[in-house]
Amino acid sequence: HKLQIEGGGAMYEIAVMGAAVLLSVAILDYVRRAWTRKTDPVLATWILLAVVLGLSLWMYRASSSWSWTANISLIVGAAGVIVVLGGVIAAQIRYGTLRVSFDRTQKICLAGGALIIVFWAMTKQPLQAYILVQCIAIIGYSATIRRLLKAKANTEPLFFWVVAISSDICAIYPAWVTGDIFAWIFLGRAFSCSILVIFLILRLKWRTRRIEGVVISSSPTS
Repeated sequence: HKLQIEGGGAMYEIAVMGAAVLLSVAILDYVRRAWTRKTDPVLATWILLAVVLGLSLWMYRASSSWSWTANISLIVGAAGVIVVLGGVIAAQIRYGTLRVSFDRTQKICLAGGALIIVFWAMTKQPLQAYILVQCIAIIGYSATIRRLLKAKANTEPLFFWVVAISSDICAIYPAWVTGDIFAWIFLGRAFSCSILVIFLILRLKWRTRRIEGVVISSSPTS
């Protein structure tokens, strides 16, 4: 990608740095919220994400498209998920709430990841295996989506998801300049999942405010 990157010039470097910085800010803020108990992350979810991003990075590195910058969202995301996982574990140890419980969907995803490794070993096709891993990620997100659909109060920090999707927007330019199919696949999956989660968070906030407004308006006045 050297010639393509040189053609992108300063704009390419700015986009890469912007994506990396924004995602790093989102990750550190998420850990801060977990440490101060402003959120209560599900440890099993982050273990699953670590598996998904780890497999994605492994398969990307085995491809001819490998680049430190073209698929910057995956590179920083894979490192960041380890930071979050460590932070969540440390926070739960601190408050005596350390627990790991995988639901049926998460167990299916983990089993699917193992099967994809076997498939990759047999076919030697990193792109096909990579696509299958992104499908596993989408299935894994269904747990978060179900939780938001059933929740009566917001359980996800809006700031994290908005900053994360802003990072993905910055990462579009490096993917476009290099024409990295792995980056486009990752961004398509990450962007669509983040948009849906943000929509559900905003929907929940709107419903909560509406209910509070009805309660206030119906309460007796002195």
